[in-house]
Amino acid sequence: MKRQVRTLICVIASALLVLGVMETGLEFARHRVPASQGRTPPPLSFWRIVLGAVLIVVGIGLFAVSRKLAERLTDDFED
Repeated sequence: MKRQVRTLICVIASALLVLGVMETGLEFARHRVPASQGRTPPPLSFWRIVLGAVLIVVGIGLFAVSRKLAERLTDDFED
């Protein structure tokens, strides 16, 4: 049971990492595309970059504690 719970935690951590990278990357792309077409680029949204960074940090943190968290969540269940 611990292995399945750890896998689920890792899948959730992977999703958070992907969403964080996409949020940050798409914000930079939104800023850069008008500049390549000769128009004035919109300013970077500070909060979108912070949101992406927070998602990345939470995803990495979940990967780091996935084993202990899985053990704690499955203490009451027998395999």
